[in-house]
Amino acid sequence: TCEYELKFTFTKHPEDVPGEPMFQGNCAPEDNTGVASDGIPWHQPRRHWLEFEPEVYETTGFNHMSLYWVPCGHEPGAFKQARYDINLYTVIPQYRAYMVCQEFKTPAVCQYNQSSFIGRGMFSIPRMVNDPNFLPNLPARFQPDRQFPEAFQYEGLTHYDVTKVPEAVDDWVLPTHLMKTYDGDVVSWNYMIPFAYISGPSSIAEANQIYTYQTMMQLPYQFNMTYTAPTGVVETYFYGTAANCEATTEVVEDAIDQEEDIVFEDPNGNSTGPINRLRG
Repeated sequence: TCEYELKFTFTKHPEDVPGEPMFQGNCAPEDNTGVASDGIPWHQPRRHWLEFEPEVYETTGFNHMSLYWVPCGHEPGAFKQARYDINLYTVIPQYRAYMVCQEFKTPAVCQYNQSSFIGRGMFSIPRMVNDPNFLPNLPARFQPDRQFPEAFQYEGLTHYDVTKVPEAVDDWVLPTHLMKTYDGDVVSWNYMIPFAYISGPSSIAEANQIYTYQTMMQLPYQFNMTYTAPTGVVETYFYGTAANCEATTEVVEDAIDQEEDIVFEDPNGNSTGPINRLRG
């Protein structure tokens, strides 16, 4: 066996203006809070994506990634504050384009009662027959919210460790890992970086992860992040077991040199607009 290192670097943009935490003020959970300085509604993520070369997909198990700037954050608890989300997807974009649902609330989430089998796939949970308290390919304490499970169109059902949910804004002091599933399968691995964490002095964060009943052997077992305050540069590193020991870092660098758009549509056929491809 061999290991991979997947590195992703971005610079905090000066125009990324955080909303008010805990869904207050301009982040209130309603439709009349207006738009931010970039002309986009406060609760709409600013989405950018990058598709990897086939060699990277084969090596890491991730087909593409996205970087979301989320000015208001999402439930639960004090995750309702400005953050950057790095999402690594195990499925192709075309598959995600079919992960649609009927939505409600602000910010929009999937309704709990879906009228189509595609929408109901959002809430299919991959429980083990002989051990229902654990979900395969997820960390031991990862579960959807028991009272208000949150699933997002094109993203899937959110799973997290309830013991690590901050209650107050200042309690969220380190980047946090969560995962998403659709139709019972893991579709993404997510890394949330609180805006406050990369708004102070330079810092370093590191964490390890193990999974229950793991069959997706390439899932990251370690992830690190460094923030350099003078430049605003954030570097993230993900480490896992590689399926292809011949791939090199140059493959990732070549992939970043491409630029395209992908357009998702809602169930009514309305375009949600382009998701801009990241460019190195």
